[in-house]
Amino acid sequence: MIDKSLAIVDDNSSIPFSSLTNIIIKTAQYYFDNGVKQKENIAIIGYTSIEYVIAIYSLWKLGAIPVPINTRLKDAEIKSILLSSNCSSIIRDDNILNHTINIPTIKMLIKSDGKEYKTTLEPEPNDTAVIIHTSGSSGKPKGVKTTNNNLYQSYISTSQSFGFSNEDLFLASLPFYHIGGFSIINRALLSGGTLVLPKSLKQEDIVNSMDKYNPTIISLVPTMLKRMIEVGIEPNKSLRHLFLGGGPSDDELIYSSIRNKWPIVKVYGSSETTAMATACWGKELEDNPASAGKPFANIKIKILDDSKTNVANNVVGEIAIASPTIASGYINDENVWNSKIYGDFYLTGDYGYFDNYNNLFIVSRRTDLIVSGGENIDPREIEKIFNELLEVKESLVFPIKDSEWGEIPVAIISLDKPFPFSEKEIIDYIKSKISSYKIPKRILLVDELPKTALGKVNVEEIKEMFNNKS
Repeated sequence: MIDKSLAIVDDNSSIPFSSLTNIIIKTAQYYFDNGVKQKENIAIIGYTSIEYVIAIYSLWKLGAIPVPINTRLKDAEIKSILLSSNCSSIIRDDNILNHTINIPTIKMLIKSDGKEYKTTLEPEPNDTAVIIHTSGSSGKPKGVKTTNNNLYQSYISTSQSFGFSNEDLFLASLPFYHIGGFSIINRALLSGGTLVLPKSLKQEDIVNSMDKYNPTIISLVPTMLKRMIEVGIEPNKSLRHLFLGGGPSDDELIYSSIRNKWPIVKVYGSSETTAMATACWGKELEDNPASAGKPFANIKIKILDDSKTNVANNVVGEIAIASPTIASGYINDENVWNSKIYGDFYLTGDYGYFDNYNNLFIVSRRTDLIVSGGENIDPREIEKIFNELLEVKESLVFPIKDSEWGEIPVAIISLDKPFPFSEKEIIDYIKSKISSYKIPKRILLVDELPKTALGKVNVEEIKEMFNNKS
């Protein structure tokens, strides 16, 4: 059993609560000495580690704003985020390859001796606490400005349902650059529980941490849970809740989880809602495995038609959410954010319905997103890269269902004759442009994209072409 006096623990070291403040103020002074100032946006790129968590706490102590960066991104993608987020410097883990990025870089480390940062700053509820990037219809990642109050309200709403306390051990089983992973840090901090860090986010290391530390709360995406069940992994004895989100999960995975005694909680939310907004578990989940559950106490959800009018139960419409957990906006993208706000409600772009018992069902996630293995992929970003090739006339990237990843991106491309490229050559070309998880798993090369009588791309015919090819 882990000593409850420990605030953070990994396989090599730990920090007790009694030393946490001292480490934060000395590490904050180190970052201050390296140029970090109040209100600045500071990028963080690193793998799951105690140093990463302390970097976040230290930036908060300085009144600076952490901007976690996806470690899987290419240089060009990182540079785009740094530019759009106005980052003044980047804190880098030594284990991360040295990206060629032209802004001041600070080594990520922990200071337990030396000078202390003594300036006292009172954080305001509406101050931005973190900027989380998410893909979307703009063709580039959007920086979601999550406030101190958003994080607090998200913790309060979920804790009321799940009873987080200082007895809990939270396994950091998702990356910190996603809101699901960042929320694990938040829950551990506000509950006074212990944050447990696995060696890495690979399945083997997460399972080893479950065996070694016996956590009470973990979070997984459907792909990871499915793999664990398939190889016979069982839940650890003290596990109270497994939060399952980050993409669609089919009914069979839910049934399989229940049969194998995983204490699964199916959740629905996004970066803009500061993680989960609804949840379904226990008998409700057994009876309704397709349901996303009910909204938490401080969250209101409406289902709206195209004229923004409430629809009746069992009628599909756009999901709109009002809550103190809704982010304050997108950094440097005010117009896009305003287009998603209707009165007090955030328009999710997801579609679903309520049944007669107030259970929410998601019919389709944002039409502009592909959710593969918990990662959001913007098809427009990939199409733009394809279309930069002079020989490409048109391209379409869209998802197809996959038993392992939930969805995978595929592409159909029309090329001028004679075809100057093979499928392999096109994939090799885009490998240098985007992260590997965004690369379409299958590509069809055609003379023309199928069109309807009105001249629109015939997506159903294209899907049939992929089915016939497989």
